[in-house]
Amino acid sequence: MDITKIDLSEYRKSGSGANGSSYDCIADSSVMVKLYNAGYDTKTIFSELEVARKVYELGVPSPEPGELVTDGERIGIRFRRIVGKRSFSRMLADEPERYDEFAREFAGVCLKLHSTECPDGYFPDAKPQFQALLDADVYLSAGQKEKASAFLWSIPDARTALHGDMHIGNVLSTLPSGAPLSQPHDLFFIDLGYFSRGCPLLDLGMMRCICVTSDDDFRRREMHIGEKLAKKVWSSFVDEYFGGRMSVEEADALIMPYQALKCFLVEYNLNGFLPPNYEKLVKSVEW
Repeated sequence: MDITKIDLSEYRKSGSGANGSSYDCIADSSVMVKLYNAGYDTKTIFSELEVARKVYELGVPSPEPGELVTDGERIGIRFRRIVGKRSFSRMLADEPERYDEFAREFAGVCLKLHSTECPDGYFPDAKPQFQALLDADVYLSAGQKEKASAFLWSIPDARTALHGDMHIGNVLSTLPSGAPLSQPHDLFFIDLGYFSRGCPLLDLGMMRCICVTSDDDFRRREMHIGEKLAKKVWSSFVDEYFGGRMSVEEADALIMPYQALKCFLVEYNLNGFLPPNYEKLVKSVEW
């Protein structure tokens, strides 16, 4: 693939995450780039660009992707910039008293995503991906892996669009600080590298990882909110997503095994390490 060289002095850093950093073009407010950390797998970057293009074509609200770029050391992707954006995690940190309305709007956009069907062959099925993660796990015994695999393949097949890393840090809003939700604004999904199709409860498993299971130091560093607020967000999210038909306790019991499968993705991203809270969860699930 062709890669365009950029002069990073023409960009201003606007954010950072576990896999890289984002930069806004100083001369053109409609352009930004995401540069992945040095040494990040180039095949993964190429794949993420392909996925981002397909997601955009499918009509899922997401930044319009451009071409591959490099600053000479790192490789990334140019996107159309979302002006005035804030992630839901930043919104919650800025206006914690509005957690209920923000959590419910977030649940609404997730429900909309989960009402989207993927064309055949457009995105990979989630189950083979999770089987590969399970095979690589070093925490479960062979017997536990066998039970987990049986559960995975018992999940009904579905053409439902899955974000793959669905949490409050991966949806952007153009709602200005202090503005009511009735004010016109747009929402966008970002970080689409794990986009697939399958059971929506897998996406909810990642949301629960962030809001309930994650270490609070990680949550404050990456999501900007603490444990107490995160659990309030989870409660409101559950109520809205399930239309008030399920308590938090019932939702937790339903989602837990799907969340455990998501923990193997965390293990993969941390090069074979599971944080203690995650290890405890995966070993406690009765598959």
